[in-house]
Amino acid sequence: MCITSPWNYPLFNPNCQSPFGGWEVRIALIAKELARRGSFHVTLIVGDHGQSHVENKDGVSLITWRGRTIWGIPVPDSGPSVSAHEASLAGSINRGMRTILTSLKAGLQQATPLSGRVGPYAISPEMISIYDEVGADIYMVPGNSQYSGEVAFYCHQRGKKYAFLSGSDFDYYPEYKLYPDQNDLYGVPHALKTYAIETAAVHIVQNERQAVLLKDGYGRFSEIIMNPIDTKPLFPPGTDARTILWVGKSDERVKRPLMLLDLARRLPEFEFMIIMNFAQQDTHDECVRRAKELPNVTMLERVPYALIESYFANARLHLNTSLFEGFPNTFLQAAKYGVPTISLQVDPGFMLSRHGCGLVCAGDFSKLETGTRDLMNDRALRDQIGQRALDYVRAHHDKDVIIPRYEQVLSSVLDSGRR
Repeated sequence: MCITSPWNYPLFNPNCQSPFGGWEVRIALIAKELARRGSFHVTLIVGDHGQSHVENKDGVSLITWRGRTIWGIPVPDSGPSVSAHEASLAGSINRGMRTILTSLKAGLQQATPLSGRVGPYAISPEMISIYDEVGADIYMVPGNSQYSGEVAFYCHQRGKKYAFLSGSDFDYYPEYKLYPDQNDLYGVPHALKTYAIETAAVHIVQNERQAVLLKDGYGRFSEIIMNPIDTKPLFPPGTDARTILWVGKSDERVKRPLMLLDLARRLPEFEFMIIMNFAQQDTHDECVRRAKELPNVTMLERVPYALIESYFANARLHLNTSLFEGFPNTFLQAAKYGVPTISLQVDPGFMLSRHGCGLVCAGDFSKLETGTRDLMNDRALRDQIGQRALDYVRAHHDKDVIIPRYEQVLSSVLDSGRR
C-alpha cells in the first residue's frame, strides 16, 4: 500500500527539523505498525527535506517526491534517482505475505502518462506519475485536499483502490457537493473534493460525526476506526505539574492560537506552555510577539517528537481552541498521562462530554475561562477526570486494538472492491 504524507519525514528521521502535526503522528504510527505486522508492504511518499530519494526506515519504504512543491514543502529537482520499484523490491517480503506492489510485468514505468480534469481542476502527468513509480494496489491520503482528488483520479484511471482516510470533520462538509463551483477556505475546488469522496473504494473515518456527515451529504457508508496510540508511557508523570499545555500549528483559521493567548492574559495566575509548529507566517509572528509580552507564557516553536510526551506528562491541564478537528492526537497524548482536556469547541467522538475525559465549552469563551480556572484549582476533580481519560484511551485507542481493524478493512477492500 502507498500513503502520501509529505510532512511525515521528521517522524522517521529525528535529525530532520521540519515541522509536523497530528496527521503525521497518526500516519507514522499506522505505517510503522502495518509494516511491523507484515500484512502489507508499506510505501510512504514524503516531501523533499534534503534526504535520499529512497530510504527504508522502521520497515517502511520512504519515497521522496522531487520536482514539486507539495503541502508547502519546496521540492527541488535533484536529478536522477533510484526508482521506487527498485527500493520497494529490494527489501525481502516474507513468504505468504500479501504484497501490495504491482508486478514488474505490468510495465508501470512504460505506462502512458495520465492527465485530465476534475471540474475546473487540471491534473497533469507531473502530479500523479509518482504513483506509477510506486506501483501499489491501494493508495491513501489523509484528509480531503487537492492531493486526495489527484490520487482518486489516478486510481480511477489505473484501476487501483483509493482509501479515503478522514483527517477532520471538514473533509465531509455538504457544501462541496451543493456548491461545486466554489472553493474551500484553502482554495481547493469543491468539485475536486466531491470527486475524492465519491470515487473512494472505502472511507475510514475517526468518529460518529464524520460517518453521519458522509452518509447524509454523499450517501456513502464508512468504517469508523479510532485513532491509534501506543498507550505505554515514555515518561513518568510529573510530581509538581502546574502548566496548561497547548500544542498545535500557527493556523488561526482552524487552530486559533490567538484565542489561547487571550485566555493566558485573562488568567495571569496560571502558567501556560505553548508548543507551536509553523503554519502561517502572519499568525506565527503575532503569536511570538504576544507570547513575549506575557510573563506566564512559555512558547516553544519546535519540540522533537521523541520528547513531546514529556510535556504532557508534566502538564496539569491540556487545552484546545480549534474550530474543528478529526480526532486530535493531543487529546490522546494527554489522556495517556491522565491529564484532563478542556476544549473550547471540539469534542472528538464525544470523548469529553459522553466519556467524561474533560470539559467542552460549546464555543463559549467565558466558559473556557471559568472551566480552566475551576480545573486548575480542583485537584480532586482533575484526578477523577484524568483517570477516566486514561481508562478510555486504553480501552478504545490502544494501537494493538486499532491496527488490526486497519488490516481487516484494507484487506477486505482488496478482496471485494468498493465498500
